[in-house]
Amino acid sequence: MFKRIYINNYKCLVNFDCQIDNINLFLGKNGSGKSTVFEVLTAMQQFVCHGGKTEAVFKTESRTRWQKLNCQDFELEIEDEEGGRYKYQLSIEHHEDEQKSRVKHERLFFEDKPLLRLEDGGQVYLYRDNFSEGPEYQVDWSLSAVGAIPPRNDNTRLTWFKNRLTNFIIVQPIPPMMSRESPHEAPYTSEYLENFTSWYRYVSQDQGMAFQLMSKLKEVLPGFDHFRFEAVGEKHRLLKVYFRNEQDRIPTAYKFYELSDGQRMLIVLYTLLYAVCADQNRKYTLCLDEPENFLALQEIQPWLTELYDRCSDGEMQALLISHHPEFINYLLASPIGYWFERQPNRPARVKSMKDRLRDVAGKENMGISVSEIITRGWLNE
Repeated sequence: MFKRIYINNYKCLVNFDCQIDNINLFLGKNGSGKSTVFEVLTAMQQFVCHGGKTEAVFKTESRTRWQKLNCQDFELEIEDEEGGRYKYQLSIEHHEDEQKSRVKHERLFFEDKPLLRLEDGGQVYLYRDNFSEGPEYQVDWSLSAVGAIPPRNDNTRLTWFKNRLTNFIIVQPIPPMMSRESPHEAPYTSEYLENFTSWYRYVSQDQGMAFQLMSKLKEVLPGFDHFRFEAVGEKHRLLKVYFRNEQDRIPTAYKFYELSDGQRMLIVLYTLLYAVCADQNRKYTLCLDEPENFLALQEIQPWLTELYDRCSDGEMQALLISHHPEFINYLLASPIGYWFERQPNRPARVKSMKDRLRDVAGKENMGISVSEIITRGWLNE
């Protein structure tokens, strides 16, 4: 499970250090740094898992504006099923005059013992699973050394970490941006789930998951019957959604993009939930930015309940950004959230909601919901 993130000198995040639980809620005003955490997770995933170069992933202008530091520092800590802890450290050095950046150092540890070290100068020191010294070599400073190491029998821990980071799904679904057709299968989601049809085309190959998903959608989406892909050319596919009422003998087909934004959002959220829990040998971390958008209260609450139960049972992990009262009151019954706040041209400050509510002397005991406390602005005082 993802346990901790540290970020320094990235936009409004300066010496940002946050412990992560199995389910987490990020709260605060717009511009307080919540989405920036997701942005960093995406950048680290692109860099380590998908071959992203430093210039493309960690842009020079992403440094904190009111500081003059050249280096950005990041840390991730992830725990495996047996409780062993991985720590990943990355430092990016920027050369503003040349608009270039490079890896200053990159390190991966397991239980504080090294698995890989890339030090200043581009020299990589690789270690085996038993922590004995392996080969040394030079690498391209603009690429991740962890990402470049192919799987071998003696580096299974390094491979495990890389695969686990791949299993972060970081999205802010926006139905109007979703593509009408699928040109090919997509194993990974895009930022706004523009490629939802292509991604569903890929994950629906798990027929057991697809069956469970459609059974659930019949419960929560009135009239839903089933999905089907229709060929539109040699490789392109169109996702059709079939609905019927009690009098219909044959369901009626609608193109996915013909559905309302709310209907598409509901389909997306349940697809994400069922896809990440389909294979219990692969644990996923789902990072969702404002998943309540486009949905009514009675639509989001059952999904939220199922998400909470699955996270509590250890099937998955979730990080949520939300301003929705239902999320706030439901998830903060036992405070598991973080409150983000910042002043203009100042770094984000973050406190656990438990501590922040304690700071609001006596107000949490007045019979007022947490969402009402936030609405009244008491947490900003």
